[in-house]
Amino acid sequence: MSFSKRCKKEILKKEPETSQIDVELLAYLYFSGSIRIRNNSYKILFKASENIEARYIYKIIKAKYDYSPAIEIQNKRKFSKDRSYVVIVEDSYIADLILDLADYYQIFDLEKFLKKIKTQKEKKIILKLAFLLKGSINDPYRGYNLEINLSDKNEVYLIEKLMKDFNIDAKINKRNDNYSVYIKDSDKISDFLAIIGANKSLFDLENVRVIKSIRNDINRQNNFDKANIDRTIKASFNQVEAINKLKRNKIFDNLSKELKELADLRVEYPYISIEELGKMANPPLSKAKVNYRLQKFIKLAESDNNDE
Repeated sequence: MSFSKRCKKEILKKEPETSQIDVELLAYLYFSGSIRIRNNSYKILFKASENIEARYIYKIIKAKYDYSPAIEIQNKRKFSKDRSYVVIVEDSYIADLILDLADYYQIFDLEKFLKKIKTQKEKKIILKLAFLLKGSINDPYRGYNLEINLSDKNEVYLIEKLMKDFNIDAKINKRNDNYSVYIKDSDKISDFLAIIGANKSLFDLENVRVIKSIRNDINRQNNFDKANIDRTIKASFNQVEAINKLKRNKIFDNLSKELKELADLRVEYPYISIEELGKMANPPLSKAKVNYRLQKFIKLAESDNNDE
């Protein structure tokens, strides 16, 4: 099961809040509902892609009106096991009550609808249903991306506006006649999951972020260590080369006892650090003194080059 499906399943397993049933129903109607008129009576249809989603809208209608809608199962393709579901309110009286509720909230007039949606809870429910019905989220191991795909400019404006109310600055991408409202910032995706109540998915996302952060830190440290090792080896090679040149050209014999001792240590231990080299000297030397003396070998060798 994909991360996106697990996230939706987590949300759908929760019971709708009784005090927010109206907004749950309206949001579902807004994003996935349709009206069928036949013989001067109404039927309201709610599309669902999964059985658990169909049961969710069924529970909302049952809780609101004490009415059991029909559930129709459809094969998405002939001879295919993939199915979709339609929850149907066949009772014209109940259908009229749902439409009265929609008229009261004026869900088909966006500006008026937004004025009716005042509380943070109501806004969260609309974002939750938009994600459940139109959204998807990447497996965080493969990258951070949450998007809600919409076909209507009013829906885009509604989602963008509600996200901004929670300080989430989503981006919008137009694809032919469709729109994608998306978030790629992992912090904001975490915020969105918290808003819609996907707490387990949020926890899983944060775990992945921590693992990725640790891996990145380790890689950075390894790269840093490798660069340091490369620099140390290169510097040591130059130092040993300079010392050997001084020996070949008889300049080494004229150096002080302390310089000769350090030179011999460097030739014998070409890959140890300056700090370790200083500890081996007798008496021990600071890093600064060791570095100064090693640089002196290089300068003497370069000076000898110039004399030639």
